[in-house]
Amino acid sequence: MIGILRATGSVDGSAVEIEADQLDVGDYLIGPGAAVERKAGGDFVASLLDGRFAEQAAKLRATYDRVVWIIEGDPYDGHVELEPKIITGAISHLAVVEGATVLRTASLQETAELLLSMAKRLQDGRRDLPLRPSKPTDPRVLAEFIVNGLPGIGRTRAQALLTRFGSVRGVFAADAGEIAALRGFGKKTAGLIRAALDAPYAG
Repeated sequence: MIGILRATGSVDGSAVEIEADQLDVGDYLIGPGAAVERKAGGDFVASLLDGRFAEQAAKLRATYDRVVWIIEGDPYDGHVELEPKIITGAISHLAVVEGATVLRTASLQETAELLLSMAKRLQDGRRDLPLRPSKPTDPRVLAEFIVNGLPGIGRTRAQALLTRFGSVRGVFAADAGEIAALRGFGKKTAGLIRAALDAPYAG
């Protein structure tokens, strides 16, 4: 617990209510009815070997409405006691049988940031997600940003469209056949783009 609390102290963002206490089940309570079980990769494997895994999973499901398992580090790395498929099976069991969310982190700091992010959303009621970054001001980057908003288009595809058609105006004026002719696009993506651009807006 102390290691996580110290790590969270360096995470930027608004304050989250943190209280150190001993839980009967789970490692962290991040909101009403929501708990987190944190396992280092080696500890996750050890819990499979000594039988703790099944018992912990069942208790968590019975105790909380929402359960998140965080596996910190690589559970497959250097653990020759178990075949990889058994570890994969255990992770799958958590997701599809126990109904838990399973997240992987690379370090203590990453775990701390994840805990804070989840706690903030549950404690202050935030549900919105920033689907796109803030609008840029550089014309070239802004053009990519606009085209990137089309269905099925990421940054690489946005650049390909702008390179082929020369401008945002050119992309928007291109017909489905011209878009589909580009390498890696195809008729389906072209159709989605044209449908989005041509659909009447009833505000």
